[in-house]
Order: sequence, then structure tokens, then C-alpha cells
Amino acid sequence: MDLEELRKALEHPLFDSAIVKHGFAPFFRDYDLIAQIENYQFHYRFTHCTSATVTTAVRDDVWPRSWDDLFTDYPAWEREGCPEGYVWGVCWSLAYPGAEYVENSTAARNWSERLGKPMHEVNILTNGYNINLIFHDLIVRELKEGDKEWVPGILDQYVFPIIR
Repeated sequence: MDLEELRKALEHPLFDSAIVKHGFAPFFRDYDLIAQIENYQFHYRFTHCTSATVTTAVRDDVWPRSWDDLFTDYPAWEREGCPEGYVWGVCWSLAYPGAEYVENSTAARNWSERLGKPMHEVNILTNGYNINLIFHDLIVRELKEGDKEWVPGILDQYVFPIIR
């Protein structure tokens, strides 16, 4: 994928979508992310990923209110009267403001020099966590229900991740 295609792929459909799954591929070279918009899911594969950093986007003052395991189980959280805090149990995060290609990335340039291959850096910002990746290429494909990567029923079960 050339640089212009990569930038477009990061803008849509990754912007303002639900990230329903992410992490290293089973063979640990590539980083996978599944994004959903309405009933459509997209598989993003960041190939040859040399660095993946995931940090919380939940505010420090919200973490203590969201500490209990109750917040990891959406139906249990509802049964308890929807207490204040971040509800981890919705099992997805809103990609907003979304992905940002890092122009003139020092980290990507260093990896390019080390490996002799062009590398890129992206920041993916959500309401629950932020992901920073250094990678070589990006492959995006639309998933169909029944594909092994498809994440069933996440958005049907739960509402928007809540911080009260």
C-alpha cells in the first residue's frame, strides 16, 4: 500500500468506529485490529510490527471509580443500577478521534534504517485506550459474517462505553 492509500485507510473506516478487537496476530509478527461501523467489520493488519504500545485513555480520576470487576460485566453493572465509572464490559472502544499517521516519525525512521525497509508510525486514539504502532505495511479488508476474524454481536449487546 502506498503512503496515500495508507493515509486514506487510516481515515475511513477507522475514524469514529468501534474497535472490537486488537492485538498481535497468532504468529506475533503483525498487529491486527477489527473495527466495526454499523453492521460492517474491517480487519486491519499492520504488517511487520516492530513496536506496539497500548496505554489507557481513561482519566486518572475515573480509574478508581471503575476498579471493581463489576465494570467488566455489562449486565451485572446494569443490575447494580449503573454506578459511576468507565464500563469496560461493553467490550469495545470508540475510535475517536481515531488514527493519526505520524509524519516524519523519528521512531519509524530509526526502524527503517535498522531493517532496510520503509516503516511507518500510527497513533490510534480511542475513548478507552491509545495504541501506537511502528509497522511496514497495512492490509485492510472487509469481513463477512462467518469469517474467522468476525467478532459476533458486540454492538448489538451493549451501548456506547460509558463514563459517568
